[in-house]
Amino acid sequence: MMQAAFFQHASVAGTTRFSSCRRNSTSAFFASTTTTTKKKKRVAVLRSPVRAHHGPDYVAQFEPENAAGGGLIIAAALLGRYLSTGKTLNCSGLVDPVEGMSNTVFLSEKLPCIVGMLATSTVLPHLGLSHLLPAGGFELIEGTSRLALALFLVGFGSKLGGGCTSGHGLSGIGRLSSRSIVNVCTFMIFGALAATMFNTNALLHVVTENGKGKAVAAVNAITNTAAATQADKALYGKIIASALAGFTTIAYLAKNDIIIKRGSRAADVVKSAVHGATGVLFGVGLCVGGMVNPAKVSTFLQFTQSTWDPSLAVLMGAALAAIIPGVMLIKKQCNAPTFGDEFDRPDPGNIDTKLILGGAIFGTGWGLAGLCPGPLFVNLGAAFANQSISATGGIGLAFLSFWVGRCGAQFVKGCLDSAA
Repeated sequence: MMQAAFFQHASVAGTTRFSSCRRNSTSAFFASTTTTTKKKKRVAVLRSPVRAHHGPDYVAQFEPENAAGGGLIIAAALLGRYLSTGKTLNCSGLVDPVEGMSNTVFLSEKLPCIVGMLATSTVLPHLGLSHLLPAGGFELIEGTSRLALALFLVGFGSKLGGGCTSGHGLSGIGRLSSRSIVNVCTFMIFGALAATMFNTNALLHVVTENGKGKAVAAVNAITNTAAATQADKALYGKIIASALAGFTTIAYLAKNDIIIKRGSRAADVVKSAVHGATGVLFGVGLCVGGMVNPAKVSTFLQFTQSTWDPSLAVLMGAALAAIIPGVMLIKKQCNAPTFGDEFDRPDPGNIDTKLILGGAIFGTGWGLAGLCPGPLFVNLGAAFANQSISATGGIGLAFLSFWVGRCGAQFVKGCLDSAA
């Protein structure tokens, strides 16, 4: 018989509620039992047994102010990057193995952005937001095999389809790319199907009741909201205003050759710093919106459950509401980015099999684990900071599986291109 003792604590920013429990139980499968032994073997990797769990349970909580605030911080990061470098942000493409780790693009643009996201856990305490990210990062899906498979699919699908939630969902749709819209619709559908069919919420310990069987006040994702405090809203506004002021000041100085002369060594350093700042801001926005927590993503994807949490939709909606007109304004006012010759344009390619298949594969992996590349980097940085990284389990295994998936997709794409 299972015994549980729950405690609940709330952050000052009205962020995610947790309750902690200690479970002593024999192995029990979280998903519905299949009717035949053959079917059970087929889904053994996906349907991992629920083990004794000593970490925090996640109480579903819809926090629209935090979701919107996180989306707007992300928008500030992407618009600043676009204005300064002409580049969009595709988190899945930051660690492409085929480009090598020594070329100029990786060292001057991608690496600073990666370092910025990894440093998010270090920056949050200085902003008074340390409560948004637990030491060592959020708890991941139970089951080593399932975690490895899920992140392999995330890496493979994002490479095959040319993007992920950031590359297609924000940067692509933000530039009104039809290819990105198709890819996003595809991975949303397959993400929801995978999360629902294999009940990702259960392996991320999403709960709806406390230990005494009484409903927790924050369970209903629609009617019970935890609004951010006025201090939180003011802080989010300061972060956004400071970021935009910094990016526009750099653009003005460089355009007029004041201190920063384009083409100089100093300009190259500032450009790399912009990429790093983008990574930090993006990571902070993800944390404010709760998207670094796989359980919060899973509660969005499993929209048929009573714990449904639309925070992800609110975050993306808020971000795109700023990104779309922001991109149009930048292109209208600027002939070229601050440090570059031209702005990135949406891929003019046709909507093809690779785009749709990649979206389906990425969405399946995303739904199985509730984790995509941006949150992967932020949680990885938290694990590094907490000295709790391992290549055989947890976030270390997740990153390794993601990278291997990218390698595999690159090989497959090469074969398909050769055959064509």
